[in-house]
Order: sequence, then structure tokens, then C-alpha cells
Amino acid sequence: MPAPPPVALTDDERRLRDGLPRPPPLRDVATTGVWVVEWRSEHGPRPGTALHRWLEPRHPGWSRLVGCQGRTDVVSAIKAATWFARDGKASPILHLEADCDADGLSGPGRDGATERIAWHELAPHLARLNLATRCNLVLVCTAGEGVAAQLAAAAGQRIACVAVIAPASAFAPAPAQWLIAIQRLYRCWQAGQPGLEEASVSLAPMRLEATSMPACAYAHLMDALLSATRADPATDARPRAAATDIAALLAGGDGTRASRSAGWPTLPRQLQRHWRMLFMADLYPANLVRFDFDARTAAWRILQARGLA
Repeated sequence: MPAPPPVALTDDERRLRDGLPRPPPLRDVATTGVWVVEWRSEHGPRPGTALHRWLEPRHPGWSRLVGCQGRTDVVSAIKAATWFARDGKASPILHLEADCDADGLSGPGRDGATERIAWHELAPHLARLNLATRCNLVLVCTAGEGVAAQLAAAAGQRIACVAVIAPASAFAPAPAQWLIAIQRLYRCWQAGQPGLEEASVSLAPMRLEATSMPACAYAHLMDALLSATRADPATDARPRAAATDIAALLAGGDGTRASRSAGWPTLPRQLQRHWRMLFMADLYPANLVRFDFDARTAAWRILQARGLA
């Protein structure tokens, strides 16, 4: 299960967070095509199929379409994209064509009944695909409100993707609106243009937005650290069980490695290492330029403000 969200920050905590070092803006994302995973009823609208048929004569071989009948097929389609990316040294955009919300995806099973798969269940599979793309995975889905935050909270050692492209809404737009929007988006991307503004025209009053996963992961980690370092409100004492808190922050709920050298003084170094692993700078040094920031200083400032360093 995903970690529970940190409790709301106070005004002082928000001011402290706003003054911390932060990662650079997302840039230099490399993509080589689009992998459309369609999980729709055979008897209803199928925007993914229509998109693939529209793209193929314009850009032969640029898109691939995988139809799914059940949650197991969705996972298998993501695994197939991972093998394709690894073997072909490719960076496909992952386009999830299914009903989605902040909790996960839903679609028909083989028996016709609706099935669901949660984002925290998909996150490990997405992270392996992101690893195969060298941290270049862009996720496109039909509704974006809360999706990036869920994926950031579910991150283990690797982040699930680098950006989520979706309408800024809890619910998907009408299929015809959505098809026009994604056609415009991919046409702009093929021409080397951003495309979000043009694609948003057909979605009004919704907007198509790009959410940076480094920014979401940063917000999740800093908010969680601010929460974990609070004094016990009952005793006004310093926080206890530093090992448990560090494990939850840096090991996705499995604190085996983090707890071996747990303690607040070790946290800045652990946080820096964890951030670099999230964005694969330990494997691909070029990612230091794309994603790295002074996580040690950020952690030390929080600890100093709490009287823990």
C-alpha cells in the first residue's frame, strides 16, 4: 500500500520549505515514439485505436497499439514496452487509454466485469520501464488530478516516470474531445513544439497540463521530512524512532537498508543518495545535470530548524 500523505504543514513549515534548495526545472526529455495501452470496452469509443490509425499513415512505425482485456493485460503491456525500450534503446511515451482517476485505472475484464488497478500497484512496473528509458518516461493518461502525487508517494528506489501529461481534472473528457486533443498534442510533438496550449483548445474548460515528477517527488519528500521531524505534541519532546522515520522516507516502507545506519545526523547523506537513485544518476551520470539538487543542505536546514542537528 502507498504511504499515507503527510499531514498539512503550518505556515512556518511552508516558509521553511519554500526557502530550501530545489531540483532544476524538468528539461532534456528524450522520446522516440508512443506505446498506446488501450483498456476499453469493444462496444464503446476507442480513442487509442483511432489515435493509432491516425498516426500510422502520418508517421509509420512511430506508434504501437496494445489492446487489453483486464488488469493483467495492462501490466503485461507495460512489461512489453519495457522489453522494447531495453532491447531497442528506445524511450517510448506510455499512453494509457483507460478510465483513470487519482486512485488508479479501470476497464473491462475478460468476463465483462469492471476491474481496477491502483497507481501504487502500477508504480513498480512503470519504474522498470522508466529505468529502461534512462529516466525519460512520459506518461499520458485521461485524467491527471492527483495522479503524479500518488506515483511520487508510491516511489521505491526508482521514480515511475519524469512527467505526467493529462487533463487537469479528476474525470476524463468526452472521447471525441480527448481524441482531438491528443491528435493535436502528438502532431505538435512531431513538429518539435510543446503542444499543450493547442491540445487544450478542444478540452475547454479543461486544460491539458504537464506535471513534473521531480517537482512532485521533491514536495513529497520535503513535506514528509517536515512531518517526521515534528516534536511530539503531547510531550513537546523531540521526535523518537528516527530509524523508522528514515526508513519510511527513503525505502518506500521497507526500511532494511536505511535502518542499518539510522539516526538524524545520517539523514542528509541518505537523502542525497536516495534522490540520485530515484532519478538514476547512480547509473547514468548525465542525469545529475538533469535532476540533481543539494538535498543534503535541504535536510540539514530542516534538522537545524527542529533542533535535531
